[in-house]
Amino acid sequence: MAASDHDLKRYLEMEALLNAFFAAFGYCAATCIPDELPKSGNRSVAGCCTQRYYARYDLDHPAFERLRQAREALYGTPAEQVRDHSVSPCEYHDPRRGCRLATHKSPTCLGFLCREAIDCLRREHGIHAYDYAGVSGALEWILTGDFTDGQYGEFREAILAMTRRLTPSTGAGPPGCRACGG
Repeated sequence: MAASDHDLKRYLEMEALLNAFFAAFGYCAATCIPDELPKSGNRSVAGCCTQRYYARYDLDHPAFERLRQAREALYGTPAEQVRDHSVSPCEYHDPRRGCRLATHKSPTCLGFLCREAIDCLRREHGIHAYDYAGVSGALEWILTGDFTDGQYGEFREAILAMTRRLTPSTGAGPPGCRACGG
């Protein structure tokens, strides 16, 4: 397996772990979007997708080109996306469902959590380690092959530990947490 394929595979593994973490947290769907809908007259909202982040922040590096090619093979090019009443400049944003990309997101998009979500992680779940700039940077290094195996293992375990903290054996989070049904 070529180094770039190995790095993309590790990146996609980390994407799956982060997707599980975000699903366990559930903040955007349970808290952010319901709070934002009344402000927009119950029309679609962009949430945090207010720019074409994949185009703005992806590095000029062969690994990012490989990610882009794989993304477009699965989901089509940005120009091929249906732009029905979009509230976001991002071509991959669907106003009814959010991001169309289940996989192959840009590191900036994948790692992002807003300040309010990070505050919720800290206040309601005791998770103080999530830093979206650090997570996005780590994802870039994984993709470009600049993360050592040891660093990758530590980062992977940190994401797994945060996910475990959000999914205790009872299945419910702290009392009053709308995001996790507590």
